[in-house]
Amino acid sequence: MERRSSTKSKEKKNAGRSAHMAEHIFNRLVTDIVAGKIASGQPMREAKMAKQWGVSRTPMREAVRRVAELGLLTLRPNRAPLVQTFTARDVAGLYMMREVLETLALKEAWNHLPSRLIRDLQTRAERIAGLKAEDWIDQCLILDAMLHHAWIEHCQNPWLTQSLQRIWTYIRIFQRFMARNPELVRRSYDEHSHILKTLGTGEVRLGVAALRTHIRRSRAAVEKAIKASSNAFRKFQS
Repeated sequence: MERRSSTKSKEKKNAGRSAHMAEHIFNRLVTDIVAGKIASGQPMREAKMAKQWGVSRTPMREAVRRVAELGLLTLRPNRAPLVQTFTARDVAGLYMMREVLETLALKEAWNHLPSRLIRDLQTRAERIAGLKAEDWIDQCLILDAMLHHAWIEHCQNPWLTQSLQRIWTYIRIFQRFMARNPELVRRSYDEHSHILKTLGTGEVRLGVAALRTHIRRSRAAVEKAIKASSNAFRKFQS
């Protein structure tokens, strides 16, 4: 009886350890795909990657399945999964959905955004203006994420929040691609600063208009970059 109980305890512990490892691998895969460390359009060899990372195949397989559900991998029968490749058409569809949902989120969150949060974001934006070039871009990207997620997280609608969080998985990929151009980062920073100013006016229509303009300009910049060279995004990630 004691032996059976001990065996069940070990099995439970091993299952918990495997689930924890799968979660760790999942987070690392998503991070590496978003960061461009795993090249888009290329097959991802699970066995080879599991060996490189020093993990077993079981949690790796579970993590790959979850990443595929997120849309960052395409599973193929008896073949290695493919890392997602993005086209200008993908960008258009993604940013169209983003504009509709994120402007709605801002409207819904308008009266729920904490005053302290807005002040903290405004202070951060002011500090960024005086940073050196090597730190400036990274801090602009951080401000970008914090600002947009302010209304995403305070819109009081968990379905809307969840949908936008998924969309932002892909937006981060495009942001890293476009961050190579300091001029675009500067324009984005100026637009974020303008949005922050509208948050202090109490005029929701001004905030929504500023956000809509920002999203449309971002979409146009990404589409232009991808259309300029169909291989540019793939080369950047590789």
